[in-house]
Amino acid sequence: MPLTELQCKNAKPSGKEYQIADGDGLTLLVREKGTKLWRYEYRLNGKKTKISYGNYPELSISDARKLHAVARHLVELGRHPAEVLDSFENKRMILSGHSLKETEAKAEHDAAEALLNARMTFGEAADRYKTEWVDRNWKNPDKGFSPARLHLLPKLADLALDAIDTSTVRELLYDIRERRGVQAALGAHGWASRIFDYAQEHSWTKHNPAQQIKAARIGTPGKRSRWLPTPEIRRYLAGLYQSESYRGYKLALHLLLMLALRKNELCGASWAEFDLENREWLIPASRMKSKKEHRVFLPTQAVEMLQELQRLGSGSEWVLPMPTNLRRAMNGNNLDGAHAAAINAAGIEDYVIHDHRHTASTQLRELGHMPEVVEAALSHAIPGIAGVYSHAQYKEQRLKMLQEWADFLDRTMNEQIIIQATFRKTA
Repeated sequence: MPLTELQCKNAKPSGKEYQIADGDGLTLLVREKGTKLWRYEYRLNGKKTKISYGNYPELSISDARKLHAVARHLVELGRHPAEVLDSFENKRMILSGHSLKETEAKAEHDAAEALLNARMTFGEAADRYKTEWVDRNWKNPDKGFSPARLHLLPKLADLALDAIDTSTVRELLYDIRERRGVQAALGAHGWASRIFDYAQEHSWTKHNPAQQIKAARIGTPGKRSRWLPTPEIRRYLAGLYQSESYRGYKLALHLLLMLALRKNELCGASWAEFDLENREWLIPASRMKSKKEHRVFLPTQAVEMLQELQRLGSGSEWVLPMPTNLRRAMNGNNLDGAHAAAINAAGIEDYVIHDHRHTASTQLRELGHMPEVVEAALSHAIPGIAGVYSHAQYKEQRLKMLQEWADFLDRTMNEQIIIQATFRKTA
């Protein structure tokens, strides 16, 4: 006989669990401590299984029977009732009078919408890849990741991985090629492919659209030879000093152009390396690409700019300390934003900070300076017999050459009347 409300209410604990049958497999389980649970035991594919519907009296007899009717129907169809009845929302719909078909259709719709909302974006995948792999395995992770940060994330960060197709990536890479050159586009292509590979590996997406784009279609990498002619130097320095970038970044970029240095050679410099009174700077071998120490002979303007950087550094041991921690040297990538502001203001395309060395090398030759003196200033190996005697370092010639170059930059920049604040303005 089916249970009555009174029987359910009066069922008392007996020191051990026992069940009261309601019919068709539905039972009320009375636990040792007196709590009561509606349960169904059934066999499916030869295996005995249980499902619980909820506690009594929170779940009444009539509601338990409604859920049980659906469960029995699912078993008859060869399905486990938990597929539907484990969901609170599905239970609510059934108890509200919805059919099993309606309930499952609503559940499928909700699941699809939840999946859509939960799809990982390219930005999230890129962040996970950098944190979980790049930061742990790359020697200079922030520097290495910069092509993704500068070229991919501004356009793709908010897009779901599965919403990015090959044409989207191709158009972006071709745009980067037009704006920043082949090398930048190839770098961005490599990072897009790596990020999508990592996402595939972790089942965040099923495809890698970047793999469908052959690098040869983008262009052939080659040795960079971009340099600034005099009109572009004028526009670059004008754009640099008129930008709203941090003053120290402006001075650093000007110094890199004036002294033909690499970013890490300046950004990793400590004041212990300098003898400003004698206008010399000895860069240790550990920070040189050639693994040989390099002596830089400083023109007057460079000394003035370094003295200003010393004031800006508020007593830090580093020439360019981190803005947030004066006890640490600044990462060279911090200069990228100020450089981007300068070239954008100047309308200069496909020009990176390292190209300052190409500019200095080309212009110094144009000004009539000896190639071996120029090469010595750039810390390049000098071929032939001249290289044998390069240990002399051409001190007098290099100092004269860099002073003339600094004066040339000074005259070039100040030919534009609109420049009100030159590098001589002190902090």
